Amino acid sequence: MNKFYDKDGITIYNDDNLEVLRSLPDESINLIYCDVLYNSGKKFDDYDDNLGSPTEAVEWYRPRFEEMKRVLTANGSIFIHCNWRLDSYLRILMDEIFGINNFRNRIYRKHSGLRGFYRNFDSQMDIILYYVKDTKDFIFNEYFKGFSHNHLYPLFENGYLKGRSENRIVENSVIEGGCLVPGEGQVEINLADFNKHWLVSPDEFNMMCESGVVRVISGLPYRCSKKKVLGNLWDEDFMLDSYSRTDTAESYDTPKPEAVLNRIISICSNPGDVVGDFFLGGGTTAVVAKKLGRRGIFCDISRKACEVSIRKLENVKK
Repeated sequence: MNKFYDKDGITIYNDDNLEVLRSLPDESINLIYCDVLYNSGKKFDDYDDNLGSPTEAVEWYRPRFEEMKRVLTANGSIFIHCNWRLDSYLRILMDEIFGINNFRNRIYRKHSGLRGFYRNFDSQMDIILYYVKDTKDFIFNEYFKGFSHNHLYPLFENGYLKGRSENRIVENSVIEGGCLVPGEGQVEINLADFNKHWLVSPDEFNMMCESGVVRVISGLPYRCSKKKVLGNLWDEDFMLDSYSRTDTAESYDTPKPEAVLNRIISICSNPGDVVGDFFLGGGTTAVVAKKLGRRGIFCDISRKACEVSIRKLENVKK
């Protein structure tokens, strides 16, 4: 392996990502994020974004994703950043490798304003496929935006769903003023009676009950909070690309904003964890990982990508 950089807990390899992945120990990385090749057919000054047909691209990705699963810790998460060209194909491949039940979400990241498409709807979104290795044990540090007053969030949704409309009993609790509070009794909630299903697992619901944020209104459970949960549409201005589609970025062609990586790394890893990116490109993942106190293993087959990444890392102030 061509180890290009090794400093402050950050290691960068200038090598083929499959070979780098094969050299890593099992369960050695807590969080993987990859802004993969989109198979656009475009040729840039240091790499060719052409993997052939979608079928050929999937087979190119298959051993790499299999290795990513192997090196991911038992409670780890993986984010694959792509676009419309391959997202459906990669979703099926990731379902196969990680398991369909381990799919958590498809995140839509707005990358630009309107660019003047002709006879079509303008394409303004990238897709980030989010999977975990174990649905019962994974890192997720909730990310909130605050409100000035309480809001009610339903913990249910319409429609009976087998296995998710079950009866739940909260022991040593009573309802006072619509709130679940400690008391000598038990509260029973059966969503099947309302032809609805739960949006949260029993463990998550129990944690909410213990923290005192659950309200029961007309027999239905809600979470009461001043905090707004983050959705899967990331369209804030700071999520937009900092470069245009007609002028390349100063140091690399298509870098992702630090805000994207800041959100992912903050939510799905803890300080001291190891972050991996095997399509390093402009080095944003490595830079944000260092700023957030994470370690990292990164690689890119392009020497330019590695040099750009190191230059950025050296400018990060601890």
